[in-house]
Amino acid sequence: MVEDKQIDLLKSLIENRQEIYERLAPRVNIFDILGNTYYEVQNSKLLYYIFNTHFKYYDKEINFAKDFSLYIVGNEYKDKIKDAKFENVYREFQTKDGRRIDILIVFDKFEIIIENKINAGEQESQLEDYYKDRYNNGKEIFLVYLTRWKYEASKYSISKETKEKLRDKIYYLSHGDIAKWIENDILNKYEFLKFDKKYQSIYSALIQIRDNEKIITNPNEENNMEKEEIKKFFEIEDNNYFGLLNNNELKDNFEALDNCHNLLLKAAEVIENKKGDIVLKDKKVLNEIDFSEKVSKYIKENMKDLISNNNELFKFKSNEEIKSNFLQNYKSNENIEMFLIKNPNNPCKSVKISLNQLIYPMEEYKKSLYFGVWIHYYQNKEILNKVKEIIEEKFGNDFEEYNKLEIYDWVSPYIRYIDIEKDKPEETAQKIIDLYNLLKEKITQ
Repeated sequence: MVEDKQIDLLKSLIENRQEIYERLAPRVNIFDILGNTYYEVQNSKLLYYIFNTHFKYYDKEINFAKDFSLYIVGNEYKDKIKDAKFENVYREFQTKDGRRIDILIVFDKFEIIIENKINAGEQESQLEDYYKDRYNNGKEIFLVYLTRWKYEASKYSISKETKEKLRDKIYYLSHGDIAKWIENDILNKYEFLKFDKKYQSIYSALIQIRDNEKIITNPNEENNMEKEEIKKFFEIEDNNYFGLLNNNELKDNFEALDNCHNLLLKAAEVIENKKGDIVLKDKKVLNEIDFSEKVSKYIKENMKDLISNNNELFKFKSNEEIKSNFLQNYKSNENIEMFLIKNPNNPCKSVKISLNQLIYPMEEYKKSLYFGVWIHYYQNKEILNKVKEIIEEKFGNDFEEYNKLEIYDWVSPYIRYIDIEKDKPEETAQKIIDLYNLLKEKITQ
């Protein structure tokens, strides 16, 4: 019967899963492992080091910044760039008005401003201000707007008049374009990087950065390759996983595959549920949930009036809500959210304190429960700096600097990790209250 063949298919897939794993090439991406793939600050740092690579190979000058410049500009500028003298590459270059250019490449005859976007939105007049800050009559100024999928900058970031003035000196690149540039204009152009042992570290770094740039633009590329390998496995004659099909009508064949597909989806659902069960049998996870609940209870009791009058600013997940999220295969939870600023008309202007819980501890700290101040980084740099000052002045070494913890435009400049074996829920809750009251007084005035 067809149903028996479907069950046999599922059994066979489970029995032969090792063979499928072996058909898939191992995936090792250092940036993904470190959790930095989609973080703009870290990504800009990687690109900065590429652009700042310059040396002599025998008598030949190798300058990746110049290679990049020649890659982006049109033919009318190439001669000028070939003859230009390299001066420097800057990261987070501060303008006269206090804005920061992600990357600035400086030659004696021209400059390239690079604004790097991955998950962040545009800032008001951002590119406009960068251009005006660097423009002078003696140099060509080029703008590169680097995004995941080659978006164009809107008039919110740069005026129509300035766009027209720049014309062919503003370039829209995807991170996939950066990957192609590394491949074609660096790796293929300078083959000695691969074969000369002195340059092996540069070569291996370029390979990883190239692959990481590909992932930013096309995160499913490796998954699609894996699907192709799995498809080949299904079609191997000895396996004959599609043998349940016959030469009957379309309806019969379609229903056979549809039933098989539904069976596999149900199997996947069972596996997902099992993952949740495993998480909620872990004593450490359960103890941290209980710890969070006690913190919530203390805060609610000691901030009763403020919470009741501003209920929309506070969210305390119950024990069951946290467990439910983990059962749905969420790898992290915001167990507590306390907004200092919450603007419904512009969510980007929000600032909050949250207590977070991860299934897996952060490798460098071996801890999975922490709280911190979260700021919409790209819209609130003044607030970010103010929060840093307050924490440094008032809380000293009680917090650890963690600027790199940046998620979808949000950044937490400092975080306090919680050790439930040593820390008490009431003391942790009081620290959160103290932090909230101090920041509420300072940053909302």
